[in-house]
Amino acid sequence: MSRAKGRPAAEDEGPLLGALFRLAYHAVAQEMSRWLVESGHGDLQPSHSAALQALWAHPEGLRVTAMAESAHVTKQTMSAIVDHVERTGYVARVPDPDDKRAARVRLTARGETFTKSARAFARRIEADLAARLGARRVEELRAALRLVHESYKR
Repeated sequence: MSRAKGRPAAEDEGPLLGALFRLAYHAVAQEMSRWLVESGHGDLQPSHSAALQALWAHPEGLRVTAMAESAHVTKQTMSAIVDHVERTGYVARVPDPDDKRAARVRLTARGETFTKSARAFARRIEADLAARLGARRVEELRAALRLVHESYKR
């Protein structure tokens, strides 16, 4: 394809899909950062949700390794996140009943309250998107994102 001198070809203009995923994530993360401060959880960053989200569906707790796999981060990264959310009272390490040498991480009462509030915040973001884009488009986006996730899952 030809292109004008010094100008990218038409298909190279604007952000590609991967960049759009990142830009959309950062826009929502920025909203979440504001909400965290306003809701009294200024000791958290959006990245801490990787640990807390994994525990939402596992009241029995999870090992750090399983949490890292769920969040697609290294065990070291998840350990650092868990250290922070433990220090700030959102989680506690408890003995693993299946292996006394290991520990599980569980939500504390503060962590449970936070995750319920965070889910309510996420529903407000989705409602706002539905108002801006239309409910049908948001459902199509949800379906498309699920397909992207499933198609790259290993």
